[in-house]
This record gives sequence, C-alpha cells and structure tokens, in this order.
Amino acid sequence: MAAPCCGTGTLHEGAPVGREETVHGLPCYISEPPSAQDPKGIIVIIPDALGWKFINQRIIADKFAKRTGARVYMPEFMNGNSMDPSLFKAMDELEKKGSWLDTAWKIFPLATAVSNFVPFLFKNRLSVAKPRVYKFFHDLRANEGTSLPVGAVGYCWGGKYTFLLCSDSEKAINGKCLVDCGFTAHPSNLSVPADAEAVVLPLSVACGDHDMVLSIDQLTQMKEILEKKDKEKHEVVVIPGATHGFAVRGNPAEPKAVEFGTQAEDQAVDWFLKWFGATKN
Repeated sequence: MAAPCCGTGTLHEGAPVGREETVHGLPCYISEPPSAQDPKGIIVIIPDALGWKFINQRIIADKFAKRTGARVYMPEFMNGNSMDPSLFKAMDELEKKGSWLDTAWKIFPLATAVSNFVPFLFKNRLSVAKPRVYKFFHDLRANEGTSLPVGAVGYCWGGKYTFLLCSDSEKAINGKCLVDCGFTAHPSNLSVPADAEAVVLPLSVACGDHDMVLSIDQLTQMKEILEKKDKEKHEVVVIPGATHGFAVRGNPAEPKAVEFGTQAEDQAVDWFLKWFGATKN
C-alpha cells in the first residue's frame, strides 16, 4: 500500500530551478539540461504520494536534468489529490512513545493521517490513475518523444506504473514503445511475481532490505526473475539498512540517509546514461 509508507520522511531544503507549464494536458514541473545543450532524452518522474509539487522530488528532477542532459518532466498525475507534506509531523507524533495522556492526544495526528490516506487511496486507485498516466506517455511518444529516448522514474506509488510501462503492453500511435527504459526506487502496490514476470524493457530497481512494503523474500524473488531474463537489461539493487522512501525522503542530517539517497540517484543516472546512449531512434 502506497499511502501510509509515504507519510514518513523529511522535507528537504533547496530552491528548484525548473518551471511549471501544461504539457499534454497536465500541469507539469519541467527541468531542462544545462543551457545551450540539446536534450539527450526525456525522463518522466511518476512521483510518490506527495505528488508533483513535493520539493524533494523537484530537486531530484533538477539533478537528473543536470547529470543526464535530459529534459525532465514531472506531471500532475493525481489530479490535485496528492498527500500533504505536513503529514510528516503527524506521523512523527503517532510514532512517539509516552504516557496514556500522550497516547490520548494522538487522536489528532491520527485524524490528520486518515484524512490524507483515505482520499489518496480512493482517488488515485489504479483504474483511475492508469489512464491518465498512459495518455501522457502516448502523447509524449507521438510528439517530442518521437526522436528522443524516453525513460520513466517511479517512486513508491509511481513504481507500479514504471513496472507496467516496462512490460511494453501498449504501443504508441507511431508503433514505438511508450518508454525505452525505467528506474524505480522502493515501488509499492506491486504484484510479485506477476509484475516482475511481465517486464521486457530495461528496468533498474533500488530497494532497501528494511522496506515495510516489500519483504526481503519478495525482493529476492523479484531479483531472481528479472536478472534471470537478462542481467544487462534488468537489475535489482538491495541496499542494506535502507528503509522505504530512502531515495526521496531521507533525513539530510543523517549521513547514512544521505548515502542511501545518493546511491539511488547514482543508480538512476547511470541507468539512463547507459540506455539513452544505446537507444536508436
């Protein structure tokens, strides 16, 4: 389940350098490669439950644009129904231990959590969100993505769609795959082994071995399935000590959290540089 696991973490500091525009009918955060440089490809971030305005993910988009030379899009796939980062504080309160009085006061952060989780899960269920996500990729591939490689990045909630896109179950109107490759960190809502078995396009996965969403048995099974197909096209990196959300919401004051986040970023950057360079259009 995506919602509760996306309610914990740390809000990062920084000033995103991209811009907001409407792209293929959706509000979108756009980060461009360094000035005077033609994009080497297009990366589309399908965010976690905090959505397209979440500053942590906008900072990551900027880093991807700078390091890969790609144009990065992060569309509003949730139609205004993302969760609010203020939920972090409520979840911190719920996790605190204390007296019976402290426990009684937890009814307030609990109400905040429920008021975020329930609408998010209902309004962003697969049958509602998938058509919105796929339409964007269809339109992208039929336009600026015709002559450029396209990659998908999925965090938590967005990880499911990265797996689905890498199953290559639908073609664009021009006959091309909707994406050329994908990367996902701590994906949620997966059906294991089915979603892994369906993958045919290059996919890189980063997960911690302390993930509340995917058990170590599921991760091991996923790794065996994907890498047995083709170790060049598929990889599953299990990071010892990392927990759910490490690629996006780790605490910058904790060296290990920074290390985990950097490792996921490096893994994604290396993957896109590899496959964007290999893609023939």
